[in-house]
Amino acid sequence: MKNQIIEKYIDLYLTHNEAPKNVCVFAKSLNISESEFYQYYPSIEAIEATIFQDWFAEVKQNVESSELFGSYAAREKFLAIYFAWIESLKKHRSFVVARWQTQSKQIALPKTPSFLKPLKHDFISFSQTILNEGMQSKEITERKFISDKYADAQWLNLLFITNFWVNDHSTNFEKSDEAIEKSVNLAFDLMGQTALDSMLNFGKFLFQNR
Repeated sequence: MKNQIIEKYIDLYLTHNEAPKNVCVFAKSLNISESEFYQYYPSIEAIEATIFQDWFAEVKQNVESSELFGSYAAREKFLAIYFAWIESLKKHRSFVVARWQTQSKQIALPKTPSFLKPLKHDFISFSQTILNEGMQSKEITERKFISDKYADAQWLNLLFITNFWVNDHSTNFEKSDEAIEKSVNLAFDLMGQTALDSMLNFGKFLFQNR
């Protein structure tokens, strides 16, 4: 029944370009009672949150089941998950574009729209695991007061990539592929060892050995 609810929700959203007005009306369109609907979801809004959350869970499972994924460096893991995320969204592009554009002003802000909050929670948890691996391998530089924000930065990058893809009209979304590569490479250039880090480490060395 959950799959039927999601399919009906997407169908109605695309037909009317908005979410169903209330649970009563939506339940009738499914030929079920309102009380039966509540056995699966507490509200209309919860359906949307589940949709994006479940899509990411499927993407994560597929990527992690790859034999190569475990051997990837942190940079490669993020590239893999971002590419897989966009590939998954292609199957639902009409809905994603309609929903994204409705909330485009909110999505442009640091504040996460309510329908993406469960996805954000899962994505940040997933990102932190990879970032911790990257810091242990020294691929990512651990910085006081900054390292804790790395996962949030990756979440903003997911929003950026998704938003770019929604507005991408290039053949086979080639520009989106380029945006993924460039944004991930930039992130890891910033999170990795930089000339400033080397300068600070050298200064610390000189101070300790004066």
